Amino acid sequence: MSVTMKILVLSSLAALLGAVAGLWDLTADTLAGTLAMLAAFAFLLALFLPRLAALGVLGLAVGVLLAHLMAYPPPGSSLPVLERGLIAAAVALLPAAAGALAGILAARAAAGMGWHRTD
Repeated sequence: MSVTMKILVLSSLAALLGAVAGLWDLTADTLAGTLAMLAAFAFLLALFLPRLAALGVLGLAVGVLLAHLMAYPPPGSSLPVLERGLIAAAVALLPAAAGALAGILAARAAAGMGWHRTD
């Protein structure tokens, strides 16, 4: 698979998974589930494509932003839609980056043991 195709597939999948996490965020009572979901998605994306992990993290944040822009605002929300979405995307970056870092480290450990290639 060419690098361009990998980038296209990874960014599309990351945006889709980010939108799932963003929609979950809009319906959940707590933030912990959403943050865990973002970290797990980023871990899996970085585990299989560690060199494109930063693109996966950005794709997840863009997906969260899109979910917030396209959904109805939650009841009692006084923030404008764009501002609320940007805040949610910014908050999504930290657990996604932590998950991606763990995925990169796991991929390198697997490559060191001969289980997985990192290229």
